[in-house]
Amino acid sequence: MTSPKKYRRPKQIPYVFLSFLSLIVLALIGVGAWKLLAPDTGTDTAKGSGGTEVSSGVAAAVSLPIFEENGIKKTASVVDGQLALYDGKEWKTSFWPGINFGATTPGHYPGQVSPTREDYDRWFPMMRDMNVKALRIYTILPPDFYEALAEYNASQKEPLMLLQGIWSPEEELIGEDGEGRDAFDPSIKQSFEQEIRDAAAVVHGKADLPENPGHASGKYTTDVSPYLLGWVVGTEWYPYTVQTTNEAHAGLAPYKGEYFRAKTGASPFESWLAEMLDVLAKEEMTYGWQHPVSFTNWVTTDPLDHPNEPLEQEDLVPVDPMHLGPTEAWTAGYFASYHVYPYYPDSLRRDQKYLDYVNSEGVKDPYAGYLHELRAHHKGIPLVIAEFGMPSSRGLAHFGLLGRSQGMHNEKQQGELDAGMLHQIYNEDYDGALLFEWQDEWFKFTWNTIELELPGDRRAMWRNRLTNEEHFGVLAIEPEESADKLMTIDGRTDDWEKRGLTPEDVGNGLSMAITSDSSDLYLLLKKKDGAWNFDQDVLTLGFDTTPGGSPKADLAPGVRFDGGQEFLARFEGGKGGRLYVNSAYDPFTWQYGYKLKSVPYKAEYADDQAGIFLPWKLALNRELYLPQSKVTAPFEAYDVGKLHWGINDPDSDQFNNLSDWYLQGDTLEVRIPWMLLGFTDPSRLQVWKYPYQADVLTPIDTEGVSVSAALSRSGSSASGAVSPTARSYTWDAWDLPPYHERKKKSFDILKDAFAEYVGPVEGSTR
Repeated sequence: MTSPKKYRRPKQIPYVFLSFLSLIVLALIGVGAWKLLAPDTGTDTAKGSGGTEVSSGVAAAVSLPIFEENGIKKTASVVDGQLALYDGKEWKTSFWPGINFGATTPGHYPGQVSPTREDYDRWFPMMRDMNVKALRIYTILPPDFYEALAEYNASQKEPLMLLQGIWSPEEELIGEDGEGRDAFDPSIKQSFEQEIRDAAAVVHGKADLPENPGHASGKYTTDVSPYLLGWVVGTEWYPYTVQTTNEAHAGLAPYKGEYFRAKTGASPFESWLAEMLDVLAKEEMTYGWQHPVSFTNWVTTDPLDHPNEPLEQEDLVPVDPMHLGPTEAWTAGYFASYHVYPYYPDSLRRDQKYLDYVNSEGVKDPYAGYLHELRAHHKGIPLVIAEFGMPSSRGLAHFGLLGRSQGMHNEKQQGELDAGMLHQIYNEDYDGALLFEWQDEWFKFTWNTIELELPGDRRAMWRNRLTNEEHFGVLAIEPEESADKLMTIDGRTDDWEKRGLTPEDVGNGLSMAITSDSSDLYLLLKKKDGAWNFDQDVLTLGFDTTPGGSPKADLAPGVRFDGGQEFLARFEGGKGGRLYVNSAYDPFTWQYGYKLKSVPYKAEYADDQAGIFLPWKLALNRELYLPQSKVTAPFEAYDVGKLHWGINDPDSDQFNNLSDWYLQGDTLEVRIPWMLLGFTDPSRLQVWKYPYQADVLTPIDTEGVSVSAALSRSGSSASGAVSPTARSYTWDAWDLPPYHERKKKSFDILKDAFAEYVGPVEGSTR
């Protein structure tokens, strides 16, 4: 048993610093934009064999055996400390490889629950093809989700089991000031209890939910309770909410309910949780059913000690699943579930006990070390990693050990890293692992790009390749309505020709064409005098998006642009391709240098006419003091302006989703993420204003982008001594982006990995 964490409120850390807690608060900005567009899709139902209800007109070809004792029905239960399904004769324990599902599509936010019945009908077979055994959803979805699941499972010998999440009133629990609210507040408590009752009614096909912005609604008549593996109640708990609740109710006696109770030593917040689980259990019993019950938890509020954690709020207060549990009356049991990623909080790569841990392959593995300690704490109950995963993003938000960083992975690496973590989870005697997530979601944000995605309620309208959170899916959500309309960087021009585009002369022995989609700006550059050869050639590209900027650049002496440039790209031998930003337009040095004094800064950086161009960087971590090591870890940043060579055609053997440029003969293609060119919202043609002038990062309108290209010889004394002709490009604003989906290269890797872990948990010590 670890020693209890101290209940103390640290000094507030500015939200600009790396913390998932900051994301929770920043998320509240966009809550008001989540408007519900869910129709009433209720239908009559008919009883299928085995008690399963399916939509009328659908024959239940396969029924799931139901165990019934003392008037209580069960298909899933905790047996001998493991999650099990009833096969008609006995309870079969199993490891549960699964996946999380977020209910959005491009142009929409979660409260709009935009996936359609057609999406579900397509996705469920794909999930089973990937050997997914359990699907977790975070909240109540529209009726057509449950209808589609029941209809699909009625034809399956091995159904796709459901883990139903129940969303807690997160905004109210956090509070507008981010200080945390008392969970026992009557309005909060009543709201959550109603959400719990609604969720139970939905699963049992007995709900008629009125329209309510941000929530699903409609008539629910499809009973999916036989396919319910378990409940996962609540969201990641905000530590200041836990602390506030504990302080407000110090000395509170542990909750004693009919089906769930808090144990001696439980904190007031843990007692509140036990009461919420009891509310759910009572509601389930009104339908004559029991299922295993859990609540969401994460590293931030785990019951373990993290002596080298640099951010105090990340180890402030515990929420311990072992401090509550079921009574003898709740025979379906109780399990613990955690979200665990290898790159955050910092303790997972800083605590020496994890750094020293050797996994089953004989490799020092801090992620496995954490998993091992967490498993050891939860004796006697099933334990599921309810979220884990890696993004296939062009951007990066946090370094991780053993290559497990929060971003900058191609799709093959994503699959291999996810499969490796799944292997460690299984080897550490867990009962399941739910990958985050099924499909990419464009509305998502992360801490080191959110302040440049303005306004926040337009984020879902475009894909930001620099935001890692958008790219965790095993299904890529790509721009354009079909793959044949997608621009590909492969040194060929057929996609340009489909759009009726041919390069136009821009002088200096070059011709250029420009196009775009909801993700990137694309350039086609043709060299008139032979093939491209960056051992000899130096190509300089200038980008002008807003008034201001410099017509000269320190990195390109002798080049004189027609107007002021905000960005500069250079392609040359030995350095590849790189994008640089005008120092006065650079959000990184303005924010972390000028404002926060965390990185080197010079006064001349504020002069947009000085012609100083800096590497384009994203912050990854501030300078952090490690209390156990008694050392200060330096500020961490990443040069996101490095342009990656490769082909982005998914049909190519050389496919690399991270690629930014490729050349073949006299043809050079470049694609640049919108944010790398200063766009806060390309769907509305908005860029950020020069921050030193505005003293804030704020969006302004632009007419588009002007691109200049200068070609020179490498090493020549007159290198770049040209005045390139600029070419202007603009596009129509949009409100709903076209898109199509594609299986990532990680899909088949994970399909094979999931297939390895379908049997009982071996060697359990519980």
